[in-house]
Amino acid sequence: MINLIMFLLSALSAEARLPVYHRELLPYVQMAPDQGETSTCLFMASTGAIELLANKKNNVRNPVPYGPYDLSEAYTIHGDDFEIAGKYFWEIPVQKYNYGYGIHTSRWPVSAWTGNWEDQSIWQWQDYSKMKKTKVPKVETIPLFVLGNKYSTEVLDKTHIQQIKEALVKYNSPILVNYVDDDYWHVVLIVGYDDRLPGSCYEVEGIDCNKDLGSFFVRDSFGLGVEVRDYDWFRMQGNAAFVVKEKKAARRAIVNKKASR
Repeated sequence: MINLIMFLLSALSAEARLPVYHRELLPYVQMAPDQGETSTCLFMASTGAIELLANKKNNVRNPVPYGPYDLSEAYTIHGDDFEIAGKYFWEIPVQKYNYGYGIHTSRWPVSAWTGNWEDQSIWQWQDYSKMKKTKVPKVETIPLFVLGNKYSTEVLDKTHIQQIKEALVKYNSPILVNYVDDDYWHVVLIVGYDDRLPGSCYEVEGIDCNKDLGSFFVRDSFGLGVEVRDYDWFRMQGNAAFVVKEKKAARRAIVNKKASR
């Protein structure tokens, strides 16, 4: 009982220390293309994380389509794996950018629709070895939590919402999350929060959506830019979250020449 009380007090203390909003990443969000029926949400979100970090690193604010760091989602699918040992499958696509480059969308464009026809060309491999490379920051992922499997719902509580908010403030980096959308798993980016804003419950209805103040800023892959979704949306439908942050260069070892004599 004492341990439970201490845990609750600690959680309340952490919540009190957080700012009421975190919007620092919003100016760097690159709008995703509409994924249509291509089943590419993980690659859309992963590409978006790299684009955001590259825009932030190079101070590209309010990025436009075909801007300097508008990257090809097709490369995120077909590029060589970099590091997969010990990683969740959600973490693997962003690791491909640890070769230090991506392919600009102008060189390998992505479309989900051709007229009224579904366009599945994103799944067609192309030889990107001769395509012009776009330099991007190398990244690392930090798992925050994975509960159940990618189809699990109602496995989170308010402490998991708190974890995401704390990670946004601590790392100032996007959070790649998995949730269930219309009975299928779906991956998006959480790029900020605001405790003062009402948001869409997004398919969470009735008593499961309290419609209290407090929402996440979400970058989805349906061509809509940033959406505002109530915390209860992810509390009810989510099951996994990962920080995607820039990897800091290792400090060079300082050689003590005097000691080596």
